[in-house]
This record gives sequence, C-alpha cells and structure tokens, in this order.
Amino acid sequence: MLQRLTGWTDVAQIGWIGAIPFIGGLVGMLALGWSSDRTRERRWHFAAPQLSAAVALIAWLTFPHSNALLVALFTLVGFGTVAYLPAFWALPSAFLSASAAAAAVGFINCTASIGGFFGPKIIGDISQKTGSFTGGFAVMIACFVIGSVLVLICPRQRAT
Repeated sequence: MLQRLTGWTDVAQIGWIGAIPFIGGLVGMLALGWSSDRTRERRWHFAAPQLSAAVALIAWLTFPHSNALLVALFTLVGFGTVAYLPAFWALPSAFLSASAAAAAVGFINCTASIGGFFGPKIIGDISQKTGSFTGGFAVMIACFVIGSVLVLICPRQRAT
C-alpha cells in the first residue's frame, strides 16, 4: 500500500518508513494501556484511538496528498488500530459476570479470526475493482466509528 501510494521503488526505504506507523501503535498501546489502568476508564481509552484513526483516514481522503502527510496520517492510523487494545480487553469483565466475560472473550477471538481473513480480502478486492484505496478506507472509517459508538453505549459497570 505504501509503495502504491507513494510511488517509491526502494524496498529498504519502504520497509523502514513502513515501520513508523507500527512504532506509533506500540507507543500508543503502552501509553493508553498505562493511562487506562491508572484511571480505570476503558470506554474512552477505546474510542479515542479508533476515532483518531478514522479522522486520519478522512484527512487522507480530503487533503492534498504528499508522502510526508501519508506517513504522518498512517502513523495516526497505526496508533488508533493498536492503542485501544489494552482498554478493549478489559471491557468484558467491567460489565459482565465472570462466566459471561469468558464467553465474550471467546466470541471476540472467534470473530476476530474471521475478520482477520475477510478484512484484508474485502479491502483488497475493493481496491482492485476501483483502482483506489478510497472504498477500503471508507469501510475502515465506518468500522472505527461504529465500534467506538458501540463501546461508548456499553454499560459503565456490571448490573447487579
């Protein structure tokens, strides 16, 4: 994707620059995981990174393109697609009983495995058919926003 969007041909350059978004994700995961544990707040620690990723993709679709902007925005997307994980995995036990939380984690893992196959395939198919990443990015934006809204409307604590 980076090679196609930038036109760069040097594989080593693409490899090194392609690592930057993942470094952003690592830093975000550590910082937001620490913050979420310290404050015991999970929902906004999930939603904020996801919405940041959506905003970054919207910015890519609307602003004039440059390689520096691409790397910066993809770093924000990398942050948003990884930094939410510590808060996300703490959510089921926050408002479900122990057995229901265990079932929820199993269901999440099953769904994620299926999504891990179909997500890239769908985005790749859309990209091939349209010759652009716009449709795939639109699907990703919708997923980020829908996921954030669903988590924000979850109960704050276990019902007694």
